[in-house]
Amino acid sequence: MKTIKFKSTKKLTTKEIQAEITELESIDYSPLYSKDLPYHSFGYIHTFRLLADGLHLNILKQFMGGLLAGIWISFAYTAIAYSTYAIDNVSVVKLLTGFIFIGSMVIILFLGGGFLTAYLWFSRAIFKRIEKWEFFLKACGSVYLGNILGIGLFVTILYLANGYDSTNNLLLTKIYQNFGLNKMGSIGVHLKNHTSISVNDILKTIGTITASAILCGILICVAIQGSKATKGDAVAAMIMISCIVVFFGIGGYQHCVANWYSGWIMILLTIDSNQELFQITFNNNSSWWYILVNIIPALIGNFFGGLIIGTIMGWFNNDYDRLLLQSSRLKFLQSILKSRLSTND
Repeated sequence: MKTIKFKSTKKLTTKEIQAEITELESIDYSPLYSKDLPYHSFGYIHTFRLLADGLHLNILKQFMGGLLAGIWISFAYTAIAYSTYAIDNVSVVKLLTGFIFIGSMVIILFLGGGFLTAYLWFSRAIFKRIEKWEFFLKACGSVYLGNILGIGLFVTILYLANGYDSTNNLLLTKIYQNFGLNKMGSIGVHLKNHTSISVNDILKTIGTITASAILCGILICVAIQGSKATKGDAVAAMIMISCIVVFFGIGGYQHCVANWYSGWIMILLTIDSNQELFQITFNNNSSWWYILVNIIPALIGNFFGGLIIGTIMGWFNNDYDRLLLQSSRLKFLQSILKSRLSTND
């Protein structure tokens, strides 16, 4: 299986760029538009195009897409918290979490929104030099900021509306413990017991979170590609998304966007020193520890998960992948050439 290696445009002269454009223009791209594509190839092609086009959306639209997704996922997490906080059976809690989580993805499917983890699927293509890293990082940054602030907006409004009130403050206690402390491994235990944290605790927790996040990145990227593989059938797309999201929810894998829900809860608990949790004393160091040993490793793990599954899917759809890379490279070079010629003028 041959792999494509494009040269850096910084090392190419204008004539070399023109020659490469001529070569790429001579390629037959019609297989990408065939009506008889198998489902898996159709999904790969349209996911590739969707994310490639998404890189060039204006910053405001990227940010707003992230903001909407953050709000939708907050609705799902709140429903999960309301439904499970008084249940002690772990298996039942996991099942409810998986099935309720489907709601946020269905809302995004019909009303719009974007997650950072979706763009991470495309990272492998960026390494192929078919687009500038600055466009990729801008899109990722804009969407992720929207994700974070969307969750923060929802959680803050609900917190101020006393939406987390319950008998003996059991709801907030369970959110803090299940969504927060339990997602920090042994560090969460130390924070709960107010005991010292060792370097070994930090390294072990970061490793565990990163590995879990890799699996999450793989599942989320598969969900995106799977929804596009249905060839526009909304019902089939919902079924595909539901199957994969249930696996994600039940598995409890680490997601660098969803995990901000508990992050914001802990930030608000730190600010609001009047809250008394049920049989637990809140540790004011929880929020920054959570960002350090959960959010950041989850972000790294999700990136590698997207890179891994993107690479595997690219190899599996090698013939179409080559054409997609060449087509994107052609557009990229045309924009570079146009920029150089306008500068010279």
